[in-house]
Formats: sequence, C-alpha cells, structure tokens
Amino acid sequence: MKLEELLKMPLDAFEKRRDTGKWFVVKGNGEKRFKNYFSWEEADAYLNSYGLNGHNRMPQLQIIDKTTGRKYCHKKERYKLQKREIFDKWWEGSSFVLTLSEFLNKTLWTQCEDFEEYFGRGQANIYMSSQKKARCFPVHADTTENFLFHVRGTVRWYIYNETEYDCKPDEATVDKVIDLEEGDLLWLPPKLYHRVETLGPRISISFHFHPPESQGTWREEWLDWIGDING
Repeated sequence: MKLEELLKMPLDAFEKRRDTGKWFVVKGNGEKRFKNYFSWEEADAYLNSYGLNGHNRMPQLQIIDKTTGRKYCHKKERYKLQKREIFDKWWEGSSFVLTLSEFLNKTLWTQCEDFEEYFGRGQANIYMSSQKKARCFPVHADTTENFLFHVRGTVRWYIYNETEYDCKPDEATVDKVIDLEEGDLLWLPPKLYHRVETLGPRISISFHFHPPESQGTWREEWLDWIGDING
C-alpha cells in the first residue's frame, strides 16, 4: 500500500506534519484494511513450526514474560524454552514479538518496499497477545520513527509528552490515551515515550527505518518462484 493511500493525505501534507514531530492517527473508519498483513492462522502456523525435525525455526521470536516482565529472546538465550513452555507463556498472558517479520509473507515484504521509496532501509515487527491486559513493554521510546498498523482486536496506547532526552521513563507524563481499532494507523516520531495496554487478543505491526548512513545493501525484489505451476 503506497504512502499516500496509507496516510489518506498527499505526501507534502505528511511531510509538514512529520516536520512538527507531533504523533498522529489515521483512522480506518471501520475498514479493516490491514487484515491481510498477518492473520491468526499465520501466527498459529509460525508457532507450530517450533522444533520441526529438530530445527530452530523461529529465531526472531521474543516474549515479554507475563510474570517477570523480562524479555526472552529465543535466538540469544542459552536455555531455549520448549514448545509447551512457549505455549503456556502465550496463554498465561505474555506478549510475543516477531522481529524482522517482513519476510513472512509477500504483503509485509511489499509494504517494506513501498516505504523504502521514501525512507531508509526498513523492517517490520509483529506484536501479538492472546488476551486482555497481557504483559507488554513498559514505558519506552524507540530510536526510529514508526508506522504502527493495527491488524486485529483493539489496543490502548498511552502517548507521553516527553522524549527520552527530557526525562526518565517513570517521570514521563501522559499526553493522550487512544484506542486503536482494526485498520487504524499510528505514526510516532523517534524518541517519544509510549506504552501499550491490550484490551483483548490483538495483532499489531510496526514498520520502522534506519538512517541512510547505516543502510548497507538494498532490499532485493520478491521473486514469484511458483508462477502458474498450480494453474
């Protein structure tokens, strides 16, 4: 989806809003326009791929533990949670993050390509929770600007007045509380404090970008390996 269509505004209007550094929401108005970006069925297939034939098939999985708040990174941890343990974490109310998820389907891949016409090299992260009041990240700020697509369910965002340059996270004050519905898009500038509260099962996706000086190689095109093999 091209940037003008996503933002429902011309590019010059977006640039003016971007220059102010003020966050904003583009409402989907009931149109579930991100429903094909990532589904519950894809999440189920991904999580069930764990350990097939003895291989680690989910290296980018992270879990925000419901009990401790600690972030578990499957790729980096010395002790790897087993499939049943991950399942239990999911249903006890931990949040799951799939980083570098743009390769999981063509829609995510193509959206990254469309963004990269205007920004630096990007990536997509998927955030999933099974229930209301799942454990999420605490108040924090990201180093990059973010386009946040709300895909499934409803989620409550707390947007703060301060950036990480202004104060510590526990000293930040709330600017506004907003509920994102399916099809809504939130744009956040870099360094702005925020946090999320789940109001039920949800899937959200963030697209964010790195400055040109840290780019490296450009994204390769998505190739149609299958073509008309299946008719």
